[in-house]
Amino acid sequence: MFAATQFSSSLRQKSNSTSMAASKVYLLFYNSVSALLWLRVLLAIVTSYSDPEIFTTVEPWTRWTQTLAVIEILHAATGITRAPVFTTFTQIFARSVQVWAINYSFPEVTASSPAYLAMLAAWSTADVVRYLYFAVLLTGAPVPRALKWLRYSLFLALYPIGIGSEWWLMYRATTVTTNLLVAGIFYFFLGLYAPGSVMMYRYMVKQRRKTLSN
Repeated sequence: MFAATQFSSSLRQKSNSTSMAASKVYLLFYNSVSALLWLRVLLAIVTSYSDPEIFTTVEPWTRWTQTLAVIEILHAATGITRAPVFTTFTQIFARSVQVWAINYSFPEVTASSPAYLAMLAAWSTADVVRYLYFAVLLTGAPVPRALKWLRYSLFLALYPIGIGSEWWLMYRATTVTTNLLVAGIFYFFLGLYAPGSVMMYRYMVKQRRKTLSN
């Protein structure tokens, strides 16, 4: 019976080890692909920022790249990653609302606005660094100190730019929509930006202090 128990325990350990290895490979693939997708957005902004047709080019790409990130909520909820579920949901949900309910639905207020490109520049820069950081981490290789510093420092400037741009574009959408219900929902979200952004900023500052102090 003792031998059978040992055998069963060994099988469970092998199963857990295989599951962890598969999750690691999957996350490495996901983070690598996400880094490349956001790099595509960033390069489009850098090389074509003065192109009057840039919105038509970059909006669909950004929308679907951001939509792909919804899966990160499942990553957190199922324990594949150690990210807090609520924090992950808050950030992904806010961005999803932005790309679908604002940028896609009201191109007349986003296509010509400097805030749109500022928002995408902040998003793409932060996410290229973030996904690259996680990809390197998953390989088991030492993370370059510069990459680690960028991962936990860029947000100090990029978060205010991104959040401010999101707020402005949503506010502009309220001025052109003729649907009172939609306008009311947008105003509700606008009111949540202040406490929500403070919460996210404090969380990242805490993570920065904790990580860089090590």
